[in-house]
Amino acid sequence: MQNRVRLIAAGDIWLRTEGGRHPFREVQHVLDEKDILFGNLETTLSDTGDPAEKHHVISESPEAARHLVDAGFDVLSVANNHSGDLGIEGFRNTLNALESRGILPIGGSATENRQEPVIIERNGLLIGFAGYTIGKLALSNEVSVNRLVEEDIFKDIASLKGRCDHIALSLHWGAEMAYYPSPAQIDLAHRLIDAGATLILGHHPHTMQAIERYHGGLIAYSLGMLQFEPRWPHNLSREAVVLSVDLEKDGVVGEYGVTPLLVDDNFVPHVAEGAEGENIRTFLAGISREVAEGEITEARWFEEIAPVYMRMNFESYRYRIRNNGPLPVLEMMIWFVTPFCLKCYAGLLRRALRPAPWRERRMPGSGARN
Repeated sequence: MQNRVRLIAAGDIWLRTEGGRHPFREVQHVLDEKDILFGNLETTLSDTGDPAEKHHVISESPEAARHLVDAGFDVLSVANNHSGDLGIEGFRNTLNALESRGILPIGGSATENRQEPVIIERNGLLIGFAGYTIGKLALSNEVSVNRLVEEDIFKDIASLKGRCDHIALSLHWGAEMAYYPSPAQIDLAHRLIDAGATLILGHHPHTMQAIERYHGGLIAYSLGMLQFEPRWPHNLSREAVVLSVDLEKDGVVGEYGVTPLLVDDNFVPHVAEGAEGENIRTFLAGISREVAEGEITEARWFEEIAPVYMRMNFESYRYRIRNNGPLPVLEMMIWFVTPFCLKCYAGLLRRALRPAPWRERRMPGSGARN
């Protein structure tokens, strides 16, 4: 038998819970099946630093990193839109909190130089990891968070090819609370696999999205939340999945595995059993089929994301105007006429004028609704 590595990948992590509950205890038996455990750390780990001027600033004490050690995390992406929530000091403290506990952060550097891809050895196989994020971060050039720039990603893939058996890319991307990746995301993911990546591990929407097998690779467009507050800030989706992938030298082995999760009011994930678990699996299979069969057009995608995108941005601008005075009003007026917003207006109009059966595809139970 060839050497084999089981990579388990999960989505967004905050580490805050209600009542001091352990964030991962209810799913520990799932995480224990790993050879490598990956997740997205959607918080800073720092007691100090300059809070960013933004609506939602997320942080936890560096001591909370002990829960990540307990859970067995090996690799965590720090390339996301909350990396700079406590400024340079907070970001450096986050990296230190992870590295001092033997956890490898990817997608960020405590220096002005962007982090290069890293390689991990397990069971005789070499797995390359790199992380990237969309969005603007409130950080100076004293530290670096890898931006999702196509040219950089393709260069990193080229640098890893020939030096490792598999390449796993962590992408913090997409529209929040959308159940579908955009056509542009689908196109990019395909090109990254064609360039040599084996795995695309997506996060940021706070909802699970399609999982697609493509040309020998595997694309998880969004894994949803592993451990997060489901009510924050917009009644986020409580449903998520943990992805399990077996890797051998020649590629992905057999079928991937998914464990359906539900996040409770204490911000703790549980394995979804019975009918709840089956509902999540059925929903995931449906949205995955639609992506694989090319049903996600640009027009459909804007119909999907327009209501929540506009609502969230209005809230953000209201917050900034209330706290920073009239200057953000000008920014908001410019935002109103951006090409992206104009496409959202068209999507809202189409939603109002005609029904669409696909809009009925929603997770039963709690979670974000467009």
